[in-house]
This record gives sequence, C-alpha cells and structure tokens, in this order.
Amino acid sequence: MALDPRALLLLVRVGCLREQALTSWISRTDFDLALAESSTAAYLRLADRQIPLSPQRPADEIYAACRAALAAAPGRKGVIGFLDSTLPVVARLAEEFALPGCSPQTLRALTDKVWARTRFAEHAVPGPGFRALDAVAPTPADRSAAVVGLRYPLILKPADSSAGRGVIRAGGSEELDAAWEHAAGFTKTGRLLAEEEMTGNEISVETVTVGGRTVVLACTEKLTTRGTSFVELGHALPARLPGGLGAEVRSVAEAALKAVGYDHGIAHTEMILTADGPRIVEVNPRPAGDCIMDLIRLTSGIDVYDLAADLALGADVDLEALAAAEFTGAAAIRFLTAGSGVVRRVDGVPEASALLDPARERLVLLTRPGDVVETVTTNLHRLGYVVTVGADTADAVQRAERVAAMVDVVTSPPAPGEPPARRLPSAECWT
Repeated sequence: MALDPRALLLLVRVGCLREQALTSWISRTDFDLALAESSTAAYLRLADRQIPLSPQRPADEIYAACRAALAAAPGRKGVIGFLDSTLPVVARLAEEFALPGCSPQTLRALTDKVWARTRFAEHAVPGPGFRALDAVAPTPADRSAAVVGLRYPLILKPADSSAGRGVIRAGGSEELDAAWEHAAGFTKTGRLLAEEEMTGNEISVETVTVGGRTVVLACTEKLTTRGTSFVELGHALPARLPGGLGAEVRSVAEAALKAVGYDHGIAHTEMILTADGPRIVEVNPRPAGDCIMDLIRLTSGIDVYDLAADLALGADVDLEALAAAEFTGAAAIRFLTAGSGVVRRVDGVPEASALLDPARERLVLLTRPGDVVETVTTNLHRLGYVVTVGADTADAVQRAERVAAMVDVVTSPPAPGEPPARRLPSAECWT
C-alpha cells in the first residue's frame, strides 16, 4: 500500500527577524516546508522545497509560483504569510485551494487600516477619533477641511503600509501639509488614515483563535520613538500590568478580533494604554515580528510558530493547555541604532557578547562596515538587536539595555570621492 504523501506547508516570504520559524519548521517530520522567497535570501536553502523569486518579488509572480507549488502537492497542504504585503496573496491561495485559516475576505480586508478602524468603531471597540483621507487632496485648504472635527495632534498613516513606514505626527494645523506629503509617499492605494493621537504606553497582545475562541498567549510591552515618526526600539514580556489592567487589555483584544471577524489563527493586536484605558491601534492577522515569538518561547515554552503551522494545516490545537500555560521568567529585546552615514566600524561586540548566555540569549548585527544607513524613521532602519532573559521583566529589560549600550555602530558622512554604497540586508534580515 502506498504511503500518504507528507503534508506541505507553504510560507509566502519570511520577512525580517522571523528566522526562528524556519528553525521550528524544518525540524518537524510531519510536513515539508516550501518557501517562496527572493533567490538571494540566505534562508531559502533551508526549506525542503524552494520557490525562488526575483529580487523585485511582484505580487503576480509570487502568486503564480505559489499556486504552482500548491497545485502540485498531492496531500494535505496549508499556506501562511508573515508580511502584510503578502496577505492578499495568502488569502487568494487559501480561497482557491480551500485551505484552513481565517476567512480570506477578512484576511484581505485587514490589510486596509481604514476598513479595520471602521469595524472597530461600529462594534464600540475603544479607539481614537479618525478620518479616511484621499491622498491626492490638491490644496492645503482641502487638506484642512478633510480633518475638520479631529483634535490635534494627529497621526497620519498610509492605509496600506506596515513596519511604521509613512506613519507621522502632525502636532498642529501648521504641520499638516508636510505630514500629509510624507504619508502619501508610502501608499499604493491612494488612501490615508488620520487618527487623533493616543497618549500612553504601547502594548501588544499575542493570541491564538480557533473556532472564534481566543486565548491570550502573552501581553508585550513596547519601547517606541514618540517624535514625528514611530519606530519600535524594544519589547519585553510579560508586560507589567498592575491591578485589573491585564484583564482590561485582554478584553479589548478579544473585542477587536471579533469586530473584524478574525476567528482562526495567530494574531498580533496593538493598543495604547491611555489615561482612559486601553485603546485599539490595529489587529495584525499574523504572528508578531521583532522576535516577539522567540520571547514567548523563552519564557513560557510555547512555540507559537509550531501553533501557526498546525493551524494552517488544519491540525488540532489544545486551547485548554495554552490557556493554562504560565511564564517561568521574562525576556526582552532591544534594537541597535546609529546616526545616518557610512558604517565605519562596530565596537564593543566581544565585550557585549561575553555577558550573554549563548544557550538562551543572543546579539545579532544587521549591518556591517561599508553599509550606508539612514536616520531611523521605520523599523527597517534598525541595525541589530539583543535578546536577553531575566528573573522578571525589569531584570530582562535591564540586561538588554546594558548589553545594547555596549555596542557602538560608528558612522560618518561619505568622504569626498568615496564610492557610493547602499545598505545590504544581512544574512538574517531581508525585506
């Protein structure tokens, strides 16, 4: 009797800082991993089945290559994506092949921040005042009229972007035009979202949902820039939530998922802890980036990437066991940054690395001498990171900040006549 073919899990691009997913999946024997990624990506070779893409990775090319791989797979199959830009492709493939997962309509819709914000408001999920905008407003008067009724400061963002790209603050009406032009440069759909600024610490909630029931895996506190741009410089968990705030955060996250119809899969929901309580920022229908999944594994033993694979392949997930899981410590990540210019050298790496437990902690550089780096205005401009563990969250954060402070990425302006260079993503990060 012929053996049943192994299941196939198709990952539509890895993205940045999610290499642990490949580590988890290539060690499993119950399915083969197919990876659609740029042919130059270092991790492509790790997959059981490689789907090389051109460096430009247009959506039509990604869809055609992934469709062919799924059509050729004779057994059980699933598809998953980590990047907001690939979610429409994932939704299209899931719909065409009737694969397990969240509704393809919901998955597609959640890449539109205006749609999601409207659903939150309709279901009374607490959030800011907001307005959908046409990016092509021709005059300053048109722009001012478009935000009448909203209170400054305003946060302007593309309706279809991610990783902090194009998100900018307008402190008053005099800053609206410049902020509008900046945000408009990052949208492909021609739509912007203006939101009243929410003041407070930022947090994210990592969840798994099956059949409409949601279990919170972790609440993650964040360190972000709060100037004209918004860049995540660190995360730590479990988040320090005093009193009944933890229950309130979980309640808002569950209400947000229900509002957008997200009923199956891993999600990463962001909110601000305002003086009036938690307020929703957005729901991301995918596992969190920035190594947050690694922090969960280090502190609770739960491999969220394993859960994501099981859900994508239609396997059973024990929600009761997940709900009963407890943290045995804390973990944190802090990112490295530097001033713009050419990277001349990176100092302090041996000394910083000597403080880390190599079995559980790590220091990773995403830049090298000769790279040209930019002022940090999006998550993609960060130059490396440190992951640490601790007895509690304060301990883990203190260790991460101490180690990160020891690493100095030294930059200077290009010298006269110096050949131009460009920043090349390291072997561990591509976009």
